Amino acid sequence: MPARVVVDNNTGHAIHVPGCLTLFQVALTSNTYRPTVDWLLCLQRFTIPVGTSSYRVTVEASYSQCAQGRPRRGQRACLPDGRMPPLPAGAYHATLFQTGHLVLAPPPITVCVTPPEPAP
Repeated sequence: MPARVVVDNNTGHAIHVPGCLTLFQVALTSNTYRPTVDWLLCLQRFTIPVGTSSYRVTVEASYSQCAQGRPRRGQRACLPDGRMPPLPAGAYHATLFQTGHLVLAPPPITVCVTPPEPAP
């Protein structure tokens, strides 16, 4: 689902930081599932301007990693088409991840993941 990270920079100056494609990610976590959040390794300069700005993110209701073929080391098997398997239905927390400690992270937001509807 599409979402936005809104940053209120009230420092009085722009914040210049390095990153790669994005500074923020939002992932679903739970008491039993804490995904590995990967960051790409390119190098770009980002500027967080003074005032309010927003950054697009996508929240996926799927695992962040999967194993091709048989599952191993606690990973789920990838779907036959290679996509990540869906998370089981239940309560999760939409949690902000960021490159370094750029901004004060808000508390996670509770999200309910429901089973997918069967294809017609």
